[in-house]
Amino acid sequence: MSILPNMEILNSYQKNMYTFILFPFFLLILIVLMYFIIIRKNEFERRLDFYRLQHQLSQKREAYLIGVHKFRLWGTTILFIIFIVPLLVYFVLMFQEESGMYGAYSTELKGSSLVIFLFDLLCYYLFYYVLKRNEKALRMLVEQMSDTDFESLLKIKSSLFVLTCYNPPFVLCNHRLYIFVFYAIREIDPTKITCMNWSHVKDGMLVTIKESKKILVTIPRGVFSYFLQIVQKYNPKLNNR
Repeated sequence: MSILPNMEILNSYQKNMYTFILFPFFLLILIVLMYFIIIRKNEFERRLDFYRLQHQLSQKREAYLIGVHKFRLWGTTILFIIFIVPLLVYFVLMFQEESGMYGAYSTELKGSSLVIFLFDLLCYYLFYYVLKRNEKALRMLVEQMSDTDFESLLKIKSSLFVLTCYNPPFVLCNHRLYIFVFYAIREIDPTKITCMNWSHVKDGMLVTIKESKKILVTIPRGVFSYFLQIVQKYNPKLNNR
């Protein structure tokens, strides 16, 4: 009697056991991220929840926001293709298969696949929420900012990589600095920044800002000079490096 089928079943059970052991760990990390991004909001993000467009925008500003909207649509489409489509295809093939590799232990495979699908779905929703939040924040800020601030925003757009030009890492609006990080949008009074340090990293400049609390953000090299000019404009005696 061959022991090969038994070994295959044992290996399948081991893989499923690893899936169910690791899943709670990664799920916990994901839930913590969702708490800090979706539930725990700062004052600006709470104001953003109640924002509604109030004024007719100029053609130039509306054109910029159309670009922001298209960036969000492309981003969510790519994320859907990465996270959801492969598993949907896999599920269709798996549930149609009645023999072969699924014959003896299809229940275990389907169970672990559902776990992975749930995790991917939560990841997709988290990224979708961040893109949607950033689009709404940019619309609110573009509506409220001065012409000078909007021209600065266009300069930042022109200096960013073409695929991310509608995803600025920071925005100046009415003497307030808004920093976009994955888990939050930070509203800062640039005159109250007490210290700023930066260092070179692979993706740009890693900047540490100290205001009421410490903020860590990565800024592309092409727009770091604009960021530095803004901070030094409002705080010329700032202790920075």
